[in-house]
Amino acid sequence: MKLFTRYNRINLFATVAVFLLSGISFYFLLRFVLIDQVDEDLKIEQHEIETYESKYHQLPEIIQVRDQHTSYAAVNNDGGRRSFSTVKLKNEDERKKELFRRLIFYINTKGQWYEVEVSKSLEGTDDMTKSIVTITFITILLILIISFIVNRIVLRKLWQPFYDTLASMRRFELGKAKELHFPSTTIEEFTVMNDTLRHAMTKAGEDYQFLKEFTENASHELQTPLAIIRSKLDVLIQDEHLSEAQSKNVQGAYDAIQRLSRLNQGLLLLTKIENGQFTDTVSINLSQKIVEKILQFEEMIAVKNINLSTTMDQTVHIQMNAALADIILNNLFSNAIKYNQPGGKINVIVNKTQLEISNSANADALDESRLFRRFAKSGQVQEGIGLGLAIIRQAAAYSGFQTNYAFKDQLHHFILIENNHS
Repeated sequence: MKLFTRYNRINLFATVAVFLLSGISFYFLLRFVLIDQVDEDLKIEQHEIETYESKYHQLPEIIQVRDQHTSYAAVNNDGGRRSFSTVKLKNEDERKKELFRRLIFYINTKGQWYEVEVSKSLEGTDDMTKSIVTITFITILLILIISFIVNRIVLRKLWQPFYDTLASMRRFELGKAKELHFPSTTIEEFTVMNDTLRHAMTKAGEDYQFLKEFTENASHELQTPLAIIRSKLDVLIQDEHLSEAQSKNVQGAYDAIQRLSRLNQGLLLLTKIENGQFTDTVSINLSQKIVEKILQFEEMIAVKNINLSTTMDQTVHIQMNAALADIILNNLFSNAIKYNQPGGKINVIVNKTQLEISNSANADALDESRLFRRFAKSGQVQEGIGLGLAIIRQAAAYSGFQTNYAFKDQLHHFILIENNHS
């Protein structure tokens, strides 16, 4: 949920709650005031009756007045204090019941007590209350609608620099020469944010360049001495004067140098992928690329007498860096052959949603929680450097593919699924 949407909802809820409480309170307060006014009118009627009786020693004649009823009833004694109540009485004109405010009091004239009842209709009061409340709620509704519209327009305009900044951040790529541009704004908070982001991105770009230079320098500086050591060991291995024990020691050192060289290359490759140094992409016919790889590995496949089967859609093209495509397929085929058993099989499936390479092996299902980690070996063969699957996953993720593993029918399945098909 967007921030200004949530703000609008909270603001609208709070405004509606306040207006509802205010409206209800206003209704009861208004009703109380109007009824109190009617009660005052009834008190005036009582005063007039008592004054008339005091002057003439008799009750005044009842005169029919619209929306007002007066009646006398003889009683045996004083009924006590006056009382007010709201009752439904029949209106003589309209012959229907409506609300009246009634006052009952007692008066003594010529030694006889009378109960006097004076009632005034509340219809006019109710009509006024309803009119005022209706006008109030219409006003509240209009205020809410206008407030909602204004908030959406104003807030959207106020937050637009923020969304423009986000769009600029999405377009920004480390290693590209494009300068980061943020929209100009007069809002201080957004200006501070833009300055902070600009400084952070500049620092990130500088760090990226330093790291890129380091990987390039490390690749060159480490490979050179490793090549020299390997060359020297080659000469030693060919020396006929070495004893058998010395030859074994030299061969062990040579194997260690080879392993160190592969390890250095693998780590540098991972670093380059993480740094986004494979930016150029091309359209690759996946089936055609796999056929080329099969031809490259056919001797290794033949040595182990592996049965290779393919089911490939020739129309499938993927958008990927060519070098990364080679790296992924090389590692997949290399692992499928290396960890296979003599006389085993490799199945390759290519369709519009995924690439799947499966191979038979002596071992059971691999530990998925550790499988794609760096230096996490499968346990089948210990001669690897433990980076092959990590490189596959890193390169695939960089290219927009998800890497999955499954074990079924005694086959290890490695599956690459394009993210928009997952």
